[in-house]
Order: sequence, then C-alpha cells, then structure tokens
Amino acid sequence: MQPLFQPFRALGYISDDVPFAVQRRGKETFVTVSVGKAWQVYSSSKLGVRLVGPQFEHNIKALASQGDLTFAAVKSDIVVCRRLHRLCTYSGHTGRIIQLLSLGDVLLSLGDDRKLLVWASNTYDAPKVAIQLPEGFTPTCMGHPDTYLNKIVVGSREGKLQLWNFATGKLLYEFTSLGDAAVQCIVPSPALDVVGLGMSDGRAVLLNLKYNETIASFANAAGVGLGEQLRASATKAKPGGGACTCIAFRTGGTVPLMAAGGGAGVITVWNLDERRLHTIVKDAHDGPLTSLYFFPGEPLLMSGAADNSLKQWLFDSMDGTARLLRFRSGHSAPPTCLKFYGTGNKLLSAGQDRAFRVFSVIQDQQSREVSQGHIAHRAKRMRLAQEDLKLPHVIGMDACQVREKDWCNVITAHHGDSAAYTWRLQNFTLGEHVLKPPKSKKRKADKYPDVEELSQAPVTAVGMSQCGNYGLVGRASGSVDRYNMQSGLHRGSYTRAGQGKQRVAAHHGSVTGVAADACNKVLVSAGLDGQLCIWDFKRQRLQGEVGVGSGVACMAHHPATSLVALAGDDLVLRMYDVEAMRMVRRFKGHKDRVTGLVISQDACWLLSSSMDGTVHVWDIPAASCLQVVKLGSPVTGVQLSPGQDLLATCHVKRRGIYLWYNHLMFGSGADIQPSTLPVSAALPTIATGHTEHTLPNGRALNGVMLNGAPPSDSDPDSDSDEFGQEPATPDSDPPHPTAATSKEHSHKQPSGAPQPLEPELVTLSLLPRSQWQTLVHLDAIKARSKPVQPPKKPASAPFFLPTVAGLHSEPLFDPLATDEARTEESDKPSSSSRINKSAGQGSSNRFTALLAAGNDSGDYSQFVALLRSMSPTAIDQEVRALEVLDVESSDAELAALISLLRMVKSELASNSNFEFIQAFLKLLLQIHGDIIMQQPDLQQQAREVQLVLANGWSRIDQLLQSSRCMLGFFGNLQT
Repeated sequence: MQPLFQPFRALGYISDDVPFAVQRRGKETFVTVSVGKAWQVYSSSKLGVRLVGPQFEHNIKALASQGDLTFAAVKSDIVVCRRLHRLCTYSGHTGRIIQLLSLGDVLLSLGDDRKLLVWASNTYDAPKVAIQLPEGFTPTCMGHPDTYLNKIVVGSREGKLQLWNFATGKLLYEFTSLGDAAVQCIVPSPALDVVGLGMSDGRAVLLNLKYNETIASFANAAGVGLGEQLRASATKAKPGGGACTCIAFRTGGTVPLMAAGGGAGVITVWNLDERRLHTIVKDAHDGPLTSLYFFPGEPLLMSGAADNSLKQWLFDSMDGTARLLRFRSGHSAPPTCLKFYGTGNKLLSAGQDRAFRVFSVIQDQQSREVSQGHIAHRAKRMRLAQEDLKLPHVIGMDACQVREKDWCNVITAHHGDSAAYTWRLQNFTLGEHVLKPPKSKKRKADKYPDVEELSQAPVTAVGMSQCGNYGLVGRASGSVDRYNMQSGLHRGSYTRAGQGKQRVAAHHGSVTGVAADACNKVLVSAGLDGQLCIWDFKRQRLQGEVGVGSGVACMAHHPATSLVALAGDDLVLRMYDVEAMRMVRRFKGHKDRVTGLVISQDACWLLSSSMDGTVHVWDIPAASCLQVVKLGSPVTGVQLSPGQDLLATCHVKRRGIYLWYNHLMFGSGADIQPSTLPVSAALPTIATGHTEHTLPNGRALNGVMLNGAPPSDSDPDSDSDEFGQEPATPDSDPPHPTAATSKEHSHKQPSGAPQPLEPELVTLSLLPRSQWQTLVHLDAIKARSKPVQPPKKPASAPFFLPTVAGLHSEPLFDPLATDEARTEESDKPSSSSRINKSAGQGSSNRFTALLAAGNDSGDYSQFVALLRSMSPTAIDQEVRALEVLDVESSDAELAALISLLRMVKSELASNSNFEFIQAFLKLLLQIHGDIIMQQPDLQQQAREVQLVLANGWSRIDQLLQSSRCMLGFFGNLQT
C-alpha cells in the first residue's frame, strides 16, 4: 500500500558542522558543504545552489573536491562522486575518517585509526601509500605547507606535529614545542615556511616549520568572553577560552590579516604586522564556527558554522571592520510553527531559534529571514548579544494575503510575551504596530475588576479576519481581544456576564484557538476549560457555548463552511458545526499528544499530527480514517497547501521543513485504500531531481518537476534513528498476513487498471484525461496542427551522390554506396510499405502479437496494459495499420479486427477502463466502420459489443434519470 503523501523534498538545510571545501574553476569559486547525509555545491558569487549530491547511508564527516570529483567521508569509507553520480568507494580505514585533503591528482585521508592513506584520483583501487602513525600520537588534523612538495603536516591531540613525506611514507621531523593543548587545525600562511595552528586552549599560533620557532601566539583567538582585556596586547594575555577551530589568512591586502574562530560563534581578526587584535565580528554565527576562507586577492571572508548558515564578510570600511555582504541560512533550531501563505508557493515558519522565516517551495534563493529591526546596531550600541534582543520564539501565527500591500498582514504570538506582534510580509520586516494589552480605565474599574491582571497575561493564540482588517488575540488568562491591523488600536474585548453587572473573561482557562468566519459575523474561541464559545463578531456578545468534555489543545477552523475541528487532551478529535452549535464528527486513533490540525480547502479532509510520529488523514464526509501515515519521528507541526498538492511537516530535533506531495493528484488513486493500519513513509531528502522513483507521466508541481526520494532511514540531521524505531521505507507495508498472499487485496488488475470495488460497478481507468480525450478528437487535433504553408522542396543535390532510403525530410547521402548496391536495393520491396504490413509482415510486432495471444487465451490484460502505456498517436497508427484494402478478404485478414472487437466486448463486460475503452471504440469505428458494415463476421461481433454496451448504459441511464427527475421536480422544469 502506498502512502497518501509521499516524500518530495526537504527545505532549510544549508550546512552542518563539517568544514566546507572550496574550489576555484575559471572565474567562479564553488563551495561544497555537507548537509547530513548529502552534500551540495554553492557558487560564491550569489550563494546559489548549483549541485545537490546523492543521499548516503550515514552522515558525512569530511569533504574534499577536485574538478568534477567530490570526495565524501562516510564512516570509514570515501565515496567518490562525479558531479551528481556515485563513481566508486575507497575502503582502507578501519576507523572514522577525520579529514580529507586534495592535492593535485592525489587525495589524502586521515583517520582516527592513526592511518594516513594516499589515493590516486584517477585510479580506484588500493591506496598508493599507507602510513601508520606511531603509538602515542593521536591525529586530529593535517595541512599542506605551500612549496613543500609531497609534504604533509599532521597535528595530534597531544600537542605534537609531525612532518611526513607522503610519497615515500617517511617521517621527516617532529615538533614538540607547542605545549599540551591539542592541535585543532593547520592552515598554510602566505609567508614561506609558516603555518597557522588552532589550539584547543583557544590560542592561534604562527609556527615557522623551517626553524621550529613560534613566531606569534594570540590568546583567546576563539573570542570567548569578549572582555576588555581582549583588546589589550594579545601577545601578553594568558591562554584561555574555547578551542580555536578554524583559521584563514588574507592575501593581497595592504595589511596582513588573520581571521580565527571557535565555539563562541565570534570571528576575531588579527593584524599580523603589529601582532594585535584588528577587529571583532560579534554574533557572526549562532553556533560553533567550522570553516573560514579568505578569497585570494579580495577583502572577502567566508564563514561556515554549525548553525546552518553560510556568510560572506566584506572588509571595505575605513576603520577595518567587516560588514555582512551576503548569506544563506536556515533554522538553527527545530521549527515548531508552519503556515502556507497565499497560493501555497510560500511557507511561513518559526522555531526555537527565535527566528521568523519565509521559505519558497519553488526556488531556494527566495527563502529568507524576516527582519526584526536593527538588532545588530542596537546590540552594538547596548553592548549586548543579538540573541538577547530577539523576540521570544513563536508559538502561534496567522496570515492573510488580502491587505499585503496596504499594511501588516501577519500576526504572531510569542512565548511568555503579553503582546502580539505584526509583520509586513511585503517588506519582510517587523510591523510598526505591537498589539499590546489594553489599558484599564478608572471609570471601568467596577465593571471590569480584574481587567489589568487579565490583560497582562501572555498571548497563547492569535488569528486574523478573512478581510485582513482585524487581528484576534487570546491570552492565558482567558481573555480574547480584537485589534485593528492598520492602526494597531484595541477595538474591544469579548467578555461574558459575571456576577451582577460585572463582565468576566471569555474563558476560565488559557485560550488555545481563536478564529473568525468569512463574513466577520461569528468569532469562535476555544480554551483549556473545555468550552467552545461562539461570539457575535461586531457586538462582542456570546451567542452560544458548547461543552467539549476535555481541554482543547489545538483548533482548526474552516471559514467557508463554519466547521471547527478541536483536539482534546483525551486524544479525541471533534468537529462542530458553528451555525448549528452541535458536534458533527468524532475521530479517535492517536496514541500521543496531538500537535497540529488542518482542514483541507474543500473541507473533505481533516489532517492531524501527533507526537506518536503519525499524520492521520480523516475523511470528513465518510466520517472515517482514510489513512495513517507513519513518519517515524514525532511531528510538531503540519500544514496543507491551499491547492492540496503539498503537505508540510516539522519534527522534533530536526532543523528542516519536509514537503510531501499528494499521491492522489500526481499518481494513481488505485494505490490508496482506506485503512487504519499505519503506512510507513521515509522522510524527504534535499534532492529532487536524481532519484529513481519518479512521478507517473512526469507531472510537475508549482513549476518544479516532482521526483520521489530514495528510501532513507532518517534525515540530514540524524545519523541513526533517534527514537528506536525501524527505518521507514516508502514501499514497506505494515505486517498483515493476507496483504501479500490474498488476491482479494490486490488493488490493481494485471492490465494496470484499478480493481473494481464491486463487480457491478463501473470503474474508470484513472489515466490522464488528455490521454483518452485525444483519442476522441484526434482528427480535429491533426487538422488544427496541419501546416499552413506547403513543405518546401529541399535543394537538389548533385546527381552522383546516392541517398539513403527513409522517411527523412532532408536527404541522407551514402558516399560508400555503389551502383550495384543501389540497383539491388531498388529491386527489394520497401519494408515500410503499408501494403506489405496488411499482407501480414507486421504481425510480428508487439501490438498484433499480444492481441493474438489474448484472443487465443481469452485474457486481454497484457494487451490492455500495452494500450494504457501507448500515446494516442501510437494507438491511431497501430489501428490504421490493420486496414483491410479488399472487401472480399480472407478470414486471416479480418482476424485482427475480430480480435479487437472481442477485446472491447471483454473489457466492457468487466466494467474496467470504462472511459478509455469507450474512446478506443470510437476510434476503431471511425477508422474501420465501413469494413465492419460490409463483413458478416465483423457485423456479428459488432452486435455483441452493442448488446454489452447497451446493458451498461441502461444501468447508468437509470441512475441519471432518477437525478434528472428530482432536479426537474425541484426546479419546476416539467412541461
């Protein structure tokens, strides 16, 4: 059984904690980064994705690039890829690979098994040289000093360095004057014989290899603490701080600079001439730095970190400070809130990293973070970290596209904040109005005694009216307020009658959902008090109240139909009709807390996500479960696009957003059967264009060709299944003793047509409408596509150049042909002659062979499967090739037409492929109708087909006649 929603792609993955690999090709520089189990290549000019590599079985630990080749270390193996495709695998290490280094046509690999292996890039066998490092020397990194031919420097955890000749495998020298701190990175400097070393105690050391002399040592190069003592003389400061994990040297500038970074996410830039701190890039990243790279001859620095971002810094100011030039980033912490915006091409997301982002499902370059104001400038002025000035993480959001160009059209609720915030999505920035709690007035103190205390409670739910003019805010105190989105002013509170003349809050507990209908007549709110309240939107008075019976965890509202879905603390889903104020549906099936609800645009489906790792799809009209999709990871949010073609989910401990395509829209509906048994589905990958599982008929979604994802046991964030479950595969069905052996459970016939639910029911072929409609109107299409101008005669060739026979519009010359060969060729009959085909020479093709086999056995399933796979033009050509030229033909010449009529009768009797067989019959009668009327044998077969066809249409006509009578009665159409 196929899952209803199948993997499409993963959004928001930029980089991880593996250092990137840089390669310059021509005038462009390319950066290869790791994203878990795959890699992708960015161009440095605009940071656009150029290539996405294949998906591996485990996480990537190291990367290197060389021309069209990309080397990825996966556990103890090195996978070699040529552009997008796997080429081979190097196996020689017994432990995890630490680092890869490409030098010309040689690849070096360093592992924690104390092996240094040298591979030839153009051969794919055993390593050329294998160096076993000595005991007591635990390797951590390696580097190649410039101009040192066939030399490599290896750093260790014990603070030692060793210089090796990797061509001969000999140890040349050992450096032991660096102390006990481990060496984290080795980078060659522009100066001859000098390398930069990043140490685990935070130092950045410049070492002269020729004289084994420390030139300079910069303490706290990782930037931990950022105290005032850091700006003093760096050479006199004591070692301290976190590890220095990356170093880069600038070339071509007037001032020699060295950039360093570590786990604090801060970039420190040092003046090597004066041996002092040049500048600090505070809050460069939200996670530990993994790579730094100065572009040769340019004041441009690229940085990569474990916070899922790539950034470029430009040193062009007079004071030598750096400014952010361009960047690509995703969520640095798992997202928790999702919302499709507009027509579904944009996806709003917010997560635990306190960022609010807009993702494009079509083009990754259009994805960006929505600005929260001049945070960097304010943080610098107030001497605070940028993280301290960001808004708390979002717990709820709503958006409306109607007033996008006029004023703010997005509203968000933040954890522990008593105010709701607005956003102007057209400018991708925070809105000018903050929806603060209303201020109490003294004259209303008696009427609203606790209004001040209630209004200061944190916001727990937000909503927007369908017109985009009003924002709705629900708080933990149970109050519900209405605001004007244009002015940000408070426009009333929804309260109920209390004791005497007092007014109390809308709910007795925290509000978990608030929404308005399409006409701004009714407002719906739900809370932890287990009450569903219906309010008059304008008068702000309570119209009705329904007891749910359990605290409401989340709510979904469908404005067009006034349906409300509630998920209770008892794991039961309930649907209410707001106008009738009664429950209309009740669904049970979740085993853990429900985290999200969404109603489809046509109000036919209700989707619910849960921490049990499943997404339930409920059929609202049938009041049953359509399918349970098991994703293998707890789901924290779910959203369905307005077109119902895409499903978006976010998960625990995963920084990406996962998109799934609707198999009913892009596949065969026969693959989906209603069931309460979980159907496993693998999480999507970042790649969409190079997998083996493709959509039928090559259909596209939102301008992007859809391809499925290969089976994968997890996503880029995880090397193994974090929840102790078996790896999910998209084709694996839940264990069922009769699912594979019983023929009754087969959902498809051998011909590929869907299995009828009942023998008496007419079943459609589920082929694309264009395929069978083209058969009906093929003559009109050919007439419309006929060229207006007659074909021009090609230029005459010299008479002495022989041509090759064929149907080509342009002559093909055969200079090797002789006169005798041309004479013999002209005497032979043409194999493409239609007369020869009608004489029996074409009976060997697959069309006539399967037709004859079906006529002999009575089973036309293989022939029907061939018809379903053929294009309308190909079917027309094959049927016309069976044309009978002579009226008084023998039975052998009429056998093919008789077999076709028998096949049509068989398919009509089985009620399969109903519309497709009707179109094929129309084509057959249009081409061979005259012959059928003149031949007695064909007339007899045609009468039998007519009888079967009349029986089928009579049953359909009776059903339609009943509907016509009812329509005529209620429409007063009787005459």
